[in-house]
Amino acid sequence: SQLDNEVKAMSFQESPRPSEEDEAFYMQCRAAYLAVFRSSLTNITSKQHLCRVLQQAGRNPSSATLNKYWTATTSKLNFDDFCEILKHEEKTEESELMRVFKKMDVNGDGYITHSELEKALITRGEKMTKEEVNAIFSLADINKDGKLHYAEINHLVIGHNGIMSTPAVSCVIRKRKAVGGIILTASHNPGGPNGDFGIKYNISSGGPAPEGITNKIFEISKSLQEYHICPDLKVDLSKIGKQTFEVDTFKPFTVEIVDSVDDYAEMLRGIFDFAALKELLSGANHINVRLDAMHGVVGPYVKKIVCEELGSPANSAVNCVPQEDFGGHHPDPNLTYAADLVKTMKGGEYDFGAAFDGDGDRNMVLGKHGFFVNPSDSVAVIAANIKSIPYFQKTGVKGLARSMPTSGALDNVAKTLQMDLYETPTGWKFFGNLMDAGKLSLCGEESFGTGSDHIREKDGLWAVLAWLSILATRKQSVEEIMKDHWQKFGRNFFTRYDYEEVDSDAANKMMKDLEAAMFDPSFKGKKFSSGDKTYEVAIADNFAYTDPVDGSVSKNQGLRIIFSDGSRVIFRLSGTGSAGATIRLYIDSYEKDAQKIYQDPQVRTERSNPSWLDPGRKKIRQ
Repeated sequence: SQLDNEVKAMSFQESPRPSEEDEAFYMQCRAAYLAVFRSSLTNITSKQHLCRVLQQAGRNPSSATLNKYWTATTSKLNFDDFCEILKHEEKTEESELMRVFKKMDVNGDGYITHSELEKALITRGEKMTKEEVNAIFSLADINKDGKLHYAEINHLVIGHNGIMSTPAVSCVIRKRKAVGGIILTASHNPGGPNGDFGIKYNISSGGPAPEGITNKIFEISKSLQEYHICPDLKVDLSKIGKQTFEVDTFKPFTVEIVDSVDDYAEMLRGIFDFAALKELLSGANHINVRLDAMHGVVGPYVKKIVCEELGSPANSAVNCVPQEDFGGHHPDPNLTYAADLVKTMKGGEYDFGAAFDGDGDRNMVLGKHGFFVNPSDSVAVIAANIKSIPYFQKTGVKGLARSMPTSGALDNVAKTLQMDLYETPTGWKFFGNLMDAGKLSLCGEESFGTGSDHIREKDGLWAVLAWLSILATRKQSVEEIMKDHWQKFGRNFFTRYDYEEVDSDAANKMMKDLEAAMFDPSFKGKKFSSGDKTYEVAIADNFAYTDPVDGSVSKNQGLRIIFSDGSRVIFRLSGTGSAGATIRLYIDSYEKDAQKIYQDPQVRTERSNPSWLDPGRKKIRQ
């Protein structure tokens, strides 16, 4: 019998008892061997058999690996040979398998069709027959929809206590090669039990899902027949580490709770000169900073990185405890909602100030005595001083980009420094596409969002460290840096007016009438004068964007009146819900006269713009 033969083959000489580790390894080898052969005394007699038994042991051998152990002179291998081979071959990690599967997924939709699998298996490596492919597919295609979903979710990564900033999510997705991430965020909206929030999906690049994917998700959602929940799955969000559960669909199902700051902080250490930043914030001649997290999720990041690691005093960071209702305030980092920070900065005690939004991807920068840096200028200054950041010294600068409503300040830098510039619709997914194609390094939008290709989201804390790096390099104040910048590149006086809760029908009619007037052939070349300035219309259009990467076209992104000196007036309509529409008016007036660049932007734009731009009743965002 099988048992008798194995007993006879055993040596009865006494030998040292194997360690628990050796015993576990032996049992794994035996289990894999017996999954293919009836007995561990059976020999491996072909390369195909060797491949199968290695796969049973969790290896994914290449042709080169198989040829190393099965040479032209090999006729058989026994169980002991197999154990020796396993000692030298690492178990295949899940991320490696995902990489292989993604190569088969030619359209990147998260599924492998029968034809995609067949093409891969009958043309590459150890070629299979069509019958073998069909057998594999029928076993794996459980719901018989003709597709294999290789990105099954059996491992979740969640931030400690359920909190993670949006930039950190992008960082973790990219670092861990996750298939994607789901973000629940209030962002621009009021938080709290009676507030609002959005559900956002980021793809494997770490960036927001493009419309092609969100549209496909929506289409699939309309055909769902059922869903399953696991009410007994209780996850302790306060306990860092892996928790494993037995779930019918996935065995095992792993939930990993991580310190949400760790991976993000490690990434920043590779981007900035932390030694120089520490000297700036805690050295003999350190500056005083005031950072307001506004009770959003970025608070723990600011505390751990800026205070604990870079040495800034603990009281330099305020409102750092995340709260569900953001402490009753609206976490939007602008002059209105961050009024407490503005008031504190005006006192002159602090040299640099910054505020962050609820999910940590946007920021506002202030200098001493409350000197305000508008977001359009902020990204332009970072671009002009980009070599102050070690990351870009290594990677070089591939290109710059701004959203269409953002002022032309970045354009002036790109032109002077001869860098490629892209003007995109509003939305970070357009930037992400350029980054993935290696065309973009730095970008920003006028709504207080700035970022680079280190992740695929805007990043508030990254932008603040970028500014501090510039201060450390130039040894100047925020105001001095900003004024030097205007002297060199000229200044774009920029302001935005939001007309909120406007009657939707009337707003749509106004936009149509305005477009008709702009598209009249006589409008181009028309001149408007105000004070000592004359503006001549050079371009009048409804902005359309053709993506240079995938060729997709985004139309009707906003009405633009562009003047010959680069000044612009832009109208955008958003929101047609029960509360009415919002008309956004952006005014960007360029000035290169050194005697006029220090005026207040609100006063300057009121004086310089044509009389037909009557702001009326509005909410102002400078």
